[in-house]
Amino acid sequence: MKTVLFIGNSFTYFNDMPGMLAEMFEAAGLDYQVQSLTKGGWYLSRYADPRDEMGAQLYADYVGKHWDYVILQDQSFNPARDFDNFFAGAKTLCEVLKAGQVLFYQTWAYEDGSEKLAKTGLTYDEMYHKLKEAYGRAAEELGGVLVPVGDRFAENHAQQSEVNLYKEDNFHPSEAGSRIAAEEFFKAICG
Repeated sequence: MKTVLFIGNSFTYFNDMPGMLAEMFEAAGLDYQVQSLTKGGWYLSRYADPRDEMGAQLYADYVGKHWDYVILQDQSFNPARDFDNFFAGAKTLCEVLKAGQVLFYQTWAYEDGSEKLAKTGLTYDEMYHKLKEAYGRAAEELGGVLVPVGDRFAENHAQQSEVNLYKEDNFHPSEAGSRIAAEEFFKAICG
């Protein structure tokens, strides 16, 4: 059996995306166990800190075990706003978690025209490109693999598709958005 661990927040747990991935493995006849440690709005730097409530849980329950794949997802805007904080948290997690492969969950820009995007001071394209660059740089420097979920959202956006990948809040994934994420992880893990 192979093991997969997600570390992230609501972009991971909405619509039980890890469960969607587990169902894809099962449908393909593959023996994978998928687990996740998530909390809304959490930063990788907080998971990396054993004094933080979720960091303490990570160190108690997940450090010291072998993981075939560890998937890292930071707070939705942090990699675009504070690369150093994002990178430091990711680096520490790469060091303390015994992973065969670390996958970086490239997330997406907030929906174009939304109040949440306006608060960032960035356009949709600027936020998308900053996230892509940050996750790509971290994956490269830390020996991980970039999983381009944000690219799929951007393609959908550019095509003005009728498939809405966002919930009504304009930043969390809809069920279709979570399914796209699970598909990208399946491809990254299984080829």
